Amino acid sequence: MVTDSAKTMANSLNIRRMVCETNVLSRSDCSAALSQGATQVMVAANGPAEVKFKNAESENCHLEVQYRSNAGQEDIQHRLMESLIKRSFVRVVATPAFCRSAVYIYVQEMTDRGGLLACSINASCLALITSGVELNFTVAAVHCIMTEDGAMILDPDHKQLKLARSSFTFVFDSIGKNTVTSYVHGSFTFEEYEQVV
Repeated sequence: MVTDSAKTMANSLNIRRMVCETNVLSRSDCSAALSQGATQVMVAANGPAEVKFKNAESENCHLEVQYRSNAGQEDIQHRLMESLIKRSFVRVVATPAFCRSAVYIYVQEMTDRGGLLACSINASCLALITSGVELNFTVAAVHCIMTEDGAMILDPDHKQLKLARSSFTFVFDSIGKNTVTSYVHGSFTFEEYEQVV
């Protein structure tokens, strides 16, 4: 007989349904639309392309990320999203292969119902795979929360996010399954962090 706590634990470790469509935009080199549950993101990637002189690097490719919310308003949270997405892909794109050029990633939030950063990173990776840009490896992102009573919920929706004491987003590489980027906030112990990873 399965107990209620075992059922709850099994349900909390499931991810929401993911639906992906590639090349949905006609005016970009490549694009991807990804929905993870009710969270939806559209990403366009262009490049390698000509780079502005001030961004030109003699031995590496310049990577630029622009994030737009569905409301169209820009704030500091959007700059943080851009920074985290860029940090996740700096080592992914084979930058020495495209020196003195640039790869541009444009992320458009459609709806946010939890796990927006993870969905944005996954959609960006799908767009780059579609583009044919040489990649050192691919990445996958996952979001989870720790509730007040210490329960872990993987890929929470917007209702479950209200229960969060702490929130974790991890980006893993496809080769060694190592952490490429992590973004955490809230209160947690080191043991809880180790449990989540």
